[in-house]
Amino acid sequence: MGPIILSNIESATNADILQGTRLQTVPAGGVLTFELQADENSASSNYTVSIQMPNGDTPINNARVPACNPAATGVIDERQNLTVSFPIMQGGHCVFSATETGTSVLAWRVTYTPA
Repeated sequence: MGPIILSNIESATNADILQGTRLQTVPAGGVLTFELQADENSASSNYTVSIQMPNGDTPINNARVPACNPAATGVIDERQNLTVSFPIMQGGHCVFSATETGTSVLAWRVTYTPA
């Protein structure tokens, strides 16, 4: 089995982004990598994200997502984005949620890499 890569943009709050995707349940032990970038990050327009692992740990809780500079919808710039990786066991469901403030748009990519 090879990697699974999902990506999209969110323009509204989403409580469980991975629900209904190929990563709703992890097929085997491995690593999940999250790459996140918003088009805005001001007090009135931004995104926060939380990630809850299958065992209940919440390594990211309401963290503000950095903005792309210059602002560009759908862009994930590796020099400016938020990238985090977490080990995950087979069969687990990772809850990835995003909360919008204002009119910001979130670009995300989640990559599952088998162990």
